[in-house]
Amino acid sequence: MENITGFPVTHKNYLESRLFLVDEMRDLVRKCSFIIDSPRRFGKTSVIKEFIRQENTKDEKNREFNIIFLELEGEETVNKFCYKFFKELLNLYRIRKKIDAVRQFLGDSWNVLASRLKKIDALDFGLEIQEKTREYDFSKWKEKITPMIAALNSFDKRTVIVFDEFPDMLQNFKTKGIESVDFKTVTDSLTGWLRALRQIQDSGCKYQFVFCGSINLRKTLEEIGVSKRINDLESFVIPPINSEDAKLLIKSLAQEYDIKIEPDSIEFMVSKITDGSPYYGQIIFKALRDTREKYFTSGKVEAIYEAMLRGGDHDLNHFHSRLEEYLSPLQRECSKIILKHLCNEAVHEKELYDLLLFEKCNFEEFQAVVNRLIYEGYITRDVDNKNSLKFVSPILKDWWACKAGVK
Repeated sequence: MENITGFPVTHKNYLESRLFLVDEMRDLVRKCSFIIDSPRRFGKTSVIKEFIRQENTKDEKNREFNIIFLELEGEETVNKFCYKFFKELLNLYRIRKKIDAVRQFLGDSWNVLASRLKKIDALDFGLEIQEKTREYDFSKWKEKITPMIAALNSFDKRTVIVFDEFPDMLQNFKTKGIESVDFKTVTDSLTGWLRALRQIQDSGCKYQFVFCGSINLRKTLEEIGVSKRINDLESFVIPPINSEDAKLLIKSLAQEYDIKIEPDSIEFMVSKITDGSPYYGQIIFKALRDTREKYFTSGKVEAIYEAMLRGGDHDLNHFHSRLEEYLSPLQRECSKIILKHLCNEAVHEKELYDLLLFEKCNFEEFQAVVNRLIYEGYITRDVDNKNSLKFVSPILKDWWACKAGVK
């Protein structure tokens, strides 16, 4: 199992004990559209990619799904989203030899391109599509895409359309120049249309939408008053790893790189990543590998761990940059106060608010910050301790303690 940080992990890199998540996703996508609800770095995209990989390894006879995967983090306008969506749909019709249907949907002006689809590669018709759709607005895109979605019900296989980083794209709409009033209008129009597309399925349920991203979609839409646009979507939760998963991860990485780690050292590493994401185990293991050593005692691992936290040469730094990039000045200030206090102990949110933040913001604003920190993967509510707030994993707590000067 390779140590890959910051990228989706699949196949031999995917933790065997978490393959059940792929099976659960497969079962769910047969029945409904859904949102993958989990904090950042918990492996949402990895589950999707492994699901796609497993499907692509099947022969045509046994393959169950057509899959369209749209990576949307860099898209900044509705038109760019629609262009990418349309292009991938057109390519699916090309692959599935449904060219006659394309002619019917798109009209006479597209006949020349439609006739060429059988002969050209998907990359080759991108510029032609871009040129033909240059003057399209949202209403024109809907006119072209809607019948293509409806006709997916005529395909032999179910179609899964994955909108990866969808809420991040919505955030781009807000931060890349659209006025706040327009952001709500545009977001409402787009999510309302996508909901309408989900509702035109026949009883055969031949296509489903999957949404995920590193920003909470439900909270994003709730904040602008359009949460009704996704109230038909189920939730699929990616859970944290337990201690057994964590131990398997460390032992798998050690075997992959022929590294010997004393049992006490393994337990130390497990204690730091349990209740978090496999991502945290990869970070610690990368610090070991960077020493170029092959044998690690308990004292050595702990020293490397401390040096890693303080040195900054790791992928935890994005947890600091996220606060600067996505939160308002007041939200950032409140977040840093919350995180610094939680470095010392877990505490119930009302107690935390009354103790430190009642003069800075009202309780509703405070709860919004708490919920954002939970979905961003910093903290969680401890159901075994009266829902007290605590860091998601010990490694994140230790690192933030270094950043905040607590440790």
